[in-house]
Amino acid sequence: MPRQVDHTARRRDIGAAVLQIAAERGFREATIRAVASAVGASTSQVTHYVRGRDELIRIAVRHEVEARQAQITELLADSERPLRALVEWAVLDTGADARRIWLAIVLGARTEPVVRAELEAFNHWWDAELRRLVGGPDEADVVDVLVGGLVMAGFEAAEEWSRERRLRVVDAVLAPLGA
Repeated sequence: MPRQVDHTARRRDIGAAVLQIAAERGFREATIRAVASAVGASTSQVTHYVRGRDELIRIAVRHEVEARQAQITELLADSERPLRALVEWAVLDTGADARRIWLAIVLGARTEPVVRAELEAFNHWWDAELRRLVGGPDEADVVDVLVGGLVMAGFEAAEEWSRERRLRVVDAVLAPLGA
């Protein structure tokens, strides 16, 4: 009797392997062969789900982007202070693995057109959400710089940027915006 394969789980595992490889070694190393090895499959089993490396990467990054968009959408719908909730989520609550994956996406966008396209689509969506929450592009730029700066500070000097210190900066920047 042929072995039953959960195709949804297999696609999820393949996408997770792409992102794990990218977070550890960069998207350049996220080849079909490397992903197959990571999931314990042959290259032909991986290519059963994707037509090539670009599609492999696109599906993995898009899944990550859509998961974050869904988290944000739910967060904003449930919050009395949506801008503050969004900023705190971005700079405090995403977790180390998610931060490593997003750093890989940002860095990968420099050399991988597929990653760049997915990141640009997310950034367009993110900017629209920020403008909706703060009312204008200048204020949205301030929040973008705040988020980007605190996320990078967490990579560069995490021990110096405690949760309390980051919250003080968030308070100082968001107060004039009424958040």
